[in-house]
Amino acid sequence: MKKQNTLRFVRWTILLAILILTTVMGRMHQIIKLYPPIDAFCPFGGLESLWALFRYQVLLKKIAWSSVILLLTSVGTALIFRRSFCGNICPLGFLQELFGMAGHKFFSKRFNLPPRADRILRYVKYVVLIFFLALSWKTLTLVISPFDPWVAYHHIGTDELFTKNLIGAIVLFSTMGLSILSDRPFCRYLCPMGGFLALVSKIGFLRIKRDDEKCIDCGACDLNCPAGLEISKKIETKSVECINCSECINTCPIEDTLYYSTPAKRHKPIKVSLILFGTLAIFVSVLSITSLTKQFVWKADTGLEKNVERLLYGPEKIHRDNQMIHIVQIFQIHPLYLKEQFKLESEDDYYKSFEELGIEVEDVQDLIYRVYDEAGLDPTQLLGGGKGCGGEDH
Repeated sequence: MKKQNTLRFVRWTILLAILILTTVMGRMHQIIKLYPPIDAFCPFGGLESLWALFRYQVLLKKIAWSSVILLLTSVGTALIFRRSFCGNICPLGFLQELFGMAGHKFFSKRFNLPPRADRILRYVKYVVLIFFLALSWKTLTLVISPFDPWVAYHHIGTDELFTKNLIGAIVLFSTMGLSILSDRPFCRYLCPMGGFLALVSKIGFLRIKRDDEKCIDCGACDLNCPAGLEISKKIETKSVECINCSECINTCPIEDTLYYSTPAKRHKPIKVSLILFGTLAIFVSVLSITSLTKQFVWKADTGLEKNVERLLYGPEKIHRDNQMIHIVQIFQIHPLYLKEQFKLESEDDYYKSFEELGIEVEDVQDLIYRVYDEAGLDPTQLLGGGKGCGGEDH
C-alpha cells in the first residue's frame, strides 16, 4: 500500500503543478496581452478550429497552434493510455477532485444519481460536443467560450466574470458545489473534450482487470472512482467513462487484485507508474520540442530586449538601466517633451541609461503617470491588460 499511496501523491502533485501553471498563465493574460488567452492552451479549442484550419488554413480567434498541439497530443495519448489526459493532466478535472476531497471529509458517502438517470445523463456530453463543434465550424468563432467554466475560472476577480462569462461562472460554481457531493460531475455529464476523448479511447487497448479470487469485496475501488464506475462488479473494466486515474488500483487493499492489462489472453499486468509517467512523458516531450521550435507559444515574441519588453507591464518596471529612447518607444511620449522635462543636452542622452544621466527612476515614472492621466489613459494597460481588472478580448 505504501507504493500505491506514493503514486497517488505523485499524481496529485503533477495535477497541482499543472493547475498552478495554467492559473498563472491565465492570470498573466489578464495583466498583459503579451500572454495568450487561456483558450490558446485548451485542446478543445484546437478541435473547434479544425474546420477553419482545413478549409481556410487559419485558426479561430483566441486559438493558437498550442491548442492544436495539445489536441493532437491528447488524441495520441488516448490511443495508448485511453483517457489518461482526463485523469492525469486536466486541471479542471483536478479542481473538481479537490472539492471532492473536501466532500469525502464531511460526508461518509457520495450522493450519486440513480443508475438509469446516470447512464442517460452521461450522453449529454456527446450532445454538448456535437452542438458546439457544429456551431463553431459553421460560424468560425469560438462559440463555447462564454459557456466554458474553465474560461470563467480564469476571470475570477475580473469585471467580466458575471457579465461576458456569466453562464460559464454559473456552470463553474455549480460544478464545484456539486463536486462536494458527487465526484467530477462536469467530467461525467457535460465536458465536450471528455466526450471526444471517450470516443477516441474506444480503440485504445488498455483496460482494468480484477482478480476475482483475490478480491475481498470491500468496495474501496467503487468508493474512490472519480468516474463513478462499479469496478468491483466486473472482471474487466473497459468503459470509455474510465479516466485512467488509477485511483481504484491505488486504493485497493489487496495487492495485484486490480491491474491494467491489454486484451491479449496471455498478458502481463501493466504498472500504474507506466500509465502516469508515460502520459506525463508524452506531454512534456511534445511541449518541450514544440516550444524549442517555437510552435508552442507561451507568450508573444516582441523582438524587444528584456529590459525594454518589461516596460510593457507598466512604468513600475522601469529600472536604472533603461533609457529615454525606451520611454519614447514603449510609452509613445514625444522626445522633445522628455528633452524639456529632463534637460537633455544632446541626442546621445536618449541612449544613455538613467543611471548614467543621474535621473531618478521615480521621476520618470511620475511623469509617465501624469501624462497618461491627463490623456485619460492607463500606462499599465499598454496591451489591453491591467492587473486583472478586465478589458476586451479575454
